[in-house]
Amino acid sequence: MQDNNRIFLDNKLIKNNHSQFFDIFFSHSKKKGDALACVFQTHGIDTAKKLTYRELSGLVLQRAQLLLHRGYMDQPIALLFPNGLDFVVNFLACLASGVIAVPLNLSRNAQQMERTVAILDDAGVETILTTAASRIHLEQQLCQIPELSTRSWTWIDEYQSESTDITLPVFNPDKLALLQYTSGSTSSPKGVMVSHHNIVENQRAIQEAYGHQEGLIAGGWLPQFHDMGLIGHMLQPLFLGGTYVFMPPMNFVQRPRRWLELISQYRIHTSASPNFGYKHCVKCINDEDILHLDLSSWQVALNGSEPIDVNTMKLFSDKFQHYGFDPKVFSPCYGLAESTLFVSGGPRRTGSQILMLNQEVFESGQVEEAFDKGKIVVNCGLVSSRLKVRIVAPETSEICEEKEIGEIWISGSSVAQGYWKNLEKTEECFHAQLKYPDGRYYLRTGDMGFIHKGMLFVTGRIKEILFVRGRNLYPYDIENTCNNYDYALGNNGASVFTIDECGESKLVAIVEIKKKALTEYNHGKLINDLQKAVMDSHNIAFDKLILVKPGTIPKTSSGKIKRNACKDLITSI
Repeated sequence: MQDNNRIFLDNKLIKNNHSQFFDIFFSHSKKKGDALACVFQTHGIDTAKKLTYRELSGLVLQRAQLLLHRGYMDQPIALLFPNGLDFVVNFLACLASGVIAVPLNLSRNAQQMERTVAILDDAGVETILTTAASRIHLEQQLCQIPELSTRSWTWIDEYQSESTDITLPVFNPDKLALLQYTSGSTSSPKGVMVSHHNIVENQRAIQEAYGHQEGLIAGGWLPQFHDMGLIGHMLQPLFLGGTYVFMPPMNFVQRPRRWLELISQYRIHTSASPNFGYKHCVKCINDEDILHLDLSSWQVALNGSEPIDVNTMKLFSDKFQHYGFDPKVFSPCYGLAESTLFVSGGPRRTGSQILMLNQEVFESGQVEEAFDKGKIVVNCGLVSSRLKVRIVAPETSEICEEKEIGEIWISGSSVAQGYWKNLEKTEECFHAQLKYPDGRYYLRTGDMGFIHKGMLFVTGRIKEILFVRGRNLYPYDIENTCNNYDYALGNNGASVFTIDECGESKLVAIVEIKKKALTEYNHGKLINDLQKAVMDSHNIAFDKLILVKPGTIPKTSSGKIKRNACKDLITSI
């Protein structure tokens, strides 16, 4: 039964204006109920759990009815789930019922739990969505925290609805949909306010950038609570009536070949990873374990969310070309939670492209191409046509000249509404205006870069640029050299930063060294070898170089180094 404004799905009344994500999802459910919506696989293909669009929409409606019956509309509710189908159902139910979703990391790690607690407190969460099994563990953890032990939590851990006759609400697309908390690599986590309109506009931007078609098969191992896993992996295929295929992140870390097997088994078209994931595959996968692998379906291999290393992509291509991987499908991209996710990437099948720049000119904040040895920067693709990106001098708010490096400012329909209950930071970061205003508010990203022939190149974060002995240095470059040292642990196991001593800026590094090397080799020789490697590559020496055991360097949930925490760490080493 259908009229111009509404459709009936399994006798449940749904608004169908297609301006919000759940409208689009339910429209697909109506048209293709028997098609696969989700596949969750923990180990081999025999462990796969699947939901069709009809099954998924039924569970979503049931949960949405429960949330509405209990009066949770407009309230922030924490989603604390292990990666799995439960998260998909509950997140979509929040969208459908007007609940503000707060996706969080369910972890037994004490450091990660501290971050989760800080977010629960900041968001003012009183209700937690989780599984029955997870609830027992979480209750024990939360009761042991003094500032939270007296709070009365409402737990929802079973699929049950007390009513079946509540009509789903109709609301403005600008209504708040979720709080996406930033990873907090340089500061405490902040809740980015993402609207229903932001989500749909960013989905359209991703689709346009990569030419995704209806029925897209996408997914991989990225965590669902993180913006790249949520907005990119999970929502994009459901937006296009396709199939979201995924696995637990820890299963990838333990055996990275499982990610590639997932792509091969389900003929995944688009899958993303930070640079670490590709490096992990190169380092840990043996040829004899993947003899039957076929990666020819993989047409968009996204690389983002941390500094992108072109050498990693070359090594990955060289290793897996024999299994059908085409180097042209690599697509470095740029995005951030404050712009919902996607800012730049594509076009498809252009591979990893680089610019070689004059190192000395680069360190002065300018761009000049070099034709021999120089600074390599990776192309992060075309800026979305749905966004306006400016390169701006952060001190003056003036638009930079064509060959100047500046701060990346963004304006457009994907830019979020601001930071939750933080008017000062919202005004500073989301309401920036150019020195000579053009009628737009801009998001100040805190990232530095430049645009060359329409393509965005990201060079680093403003807060992390090191001014040492008259030079602007980017810590990632020096960290990469340290990570490539023979006895270094690698895998993002080096942190380079400056400290102030007697009015002078001192260059410091903390480097994780393999346990065996720390016990078997002369400490002074390890220090000297690393100093020489850095001097040879960057013409600079550390004022202080500290070698530590694996796992010492503090990182965010997405693997980014917490540089401020590293500065605090050196006083205790």
